[in-house]
Formats: sequence, structure tokens, C-alpha cells
Amino acid sequence: MPSVPAASAARYAPSRRDRVVSFVLAVVTGCFLIAVLVLMTGVVGGGGPEGGQLVAISIAPPSAEKEKQKAAPKQDVKQEQVQTVTTPPPKLPPRVEIPSKNQVEWPPGFIKLSREDLAKADISRIKPAGGGGSTGASAGGGGNAEGTGDGPGGARVYNAEWYREPTRAEMSPYMSAARGGGAGDWAMIICRTVERFHVEDCREVDESPRGSGLARALRQAAWQFLVRPPRVDGKPQLGTWVRIRFDFKAAKAPDGAADQD
Repeated sequence: MPSVPAASAARYAPSRRDRVVSFVLAVVTGCFLIAVLVLMTGVVGGGGPEGGQLVAISIAPPSAEKEKQKAAPKQDVKQEQVQTVTTPPPKLPPRVEIPSKNQVEWPPGFIKLSREDLAKADISRIKPAGGGGSTGASAGGGGNAEGTGDGPGGARVYNAEWYREPTRAEMSPYMSAARGGGAGDWAMIICRTVERFHVEDCREVDESPRGSGLARALRQAAWQFLVRPPRVDGKPQLGTWVRIRFDFKAAKAPDGAADQD
């Protein structure tokens, strides 16, 4: 192997200056590393004389069981909140009155009467007046006679006095459906007096013979009757009840008496 000349080796060897610089850099680097280690030792062991604790943080994804454990208390809290919101203090429902099935529904305008009122309004208990007059149609006495409490609702009923007696022509259309109407037959009705000597709201009371329909015929023809209203202290009383008894005569009676052949 050929030897390298000394002059060539000296040419490629580092100079003394480079060596000094390298040595100084190495010393400085070592000192810097030692200082860093000392500082790191102080930071790790720091925290004062009492020392400290290291906290480990896991960044791994939580398992399914941990998720359930964390979700369960949240659901309980929500349920408690829902219960506190959706459970207000109990309120009593409004009272509803259920109508009884046995209760009677009266029509509008119906007047409810007690048993006593119905007993007083029973016109079948009204006693017929005495015999008729000579004209064949009588009102049972003068219009100033004191009334009795035999009317509807205990109202007084006065004996009527004719203002004009009904004619045979006025009565005959209503007598066609009745049986009887000869001599000795009679019928009785009660009516309420109105203006111009007319009557209204007539009701059947009695008849003879019974079941002949004479009272019904008399009631149907009563819209034509002209009756003087009863007087109290000389003043005519409209709206009062009057008793009208009609006595039938034979067909020979003159026109002006309501006869039935």
C-alpha cells in the first residue's frame, strides 16, 4: 500500500483554530443540556413544598356501558322534570247536574198547578143553576149577583146576563152533531168576558141528557154570544168568568129562542 506523504496529510488535517471552535461548541452544548435537565427537574417536582398530583387524561372513546351509565341519570332527571311539569295540583271537575229520567219536560208557557189548584179548577163540580126563563135561553140570574170560587184556579164565577140572546139560526149549525135539544134539555158552560159584550175561553160544565153533546155545541157557538159583564160597585168587570145555562124549548118557540127540532 502506498504511503501518503506527510505534506499531503498535513494539508487535509483540521487546523488548530477549528479544533478550538469545536471544543468550545461542545462545552457550550453540554452546559446547555445540563441547564435544561435541571430546569425540567424543577418543573416536574414543583408545586410547592406540599407537592402535587399528576392527572391522567384518557382520550380513548368511552365504552357502551359507560354511555348507558351516563345516559341513565339524564333520563331520570328529564322524567322528574316532566313529572313536575305534567302533574299540576288536582282540580275538581265542574258539577254537572244530570236530569232525572222521571222528570217531566213541560212545554213552553205551561203553567204548573198543584193538586189544590187542580181541585179548584175542576169545573165538573160546579152545580148547575136553577130552571130557565121563559125565553128559552137564560143566564141564570142577574149580572150583579155575587160570584163563587168555582172557576179555574178558584176564580169567581158570576151568573151571566144576556145582552142579546142567540138566535135559532146561530145555534142550528152546531146542533146538528148533538143528540137532543128538545123541551127540558139544557147545557151549561163558563166563559171569560171580553170587550163589546163577547166571551172567550169557554169551557163545558154540564148538560142534560148526559153525553148528548149539547154542552159542546153550546161552547162552539159561544163566540157569537153577547153577554153583559158582571158589575162590581157599578163598574163592569172584563176578564171575569160567567156561567151561561141554555135551556132548549120546543120547535114552536119564536125566532129569538135557540130551539132544536
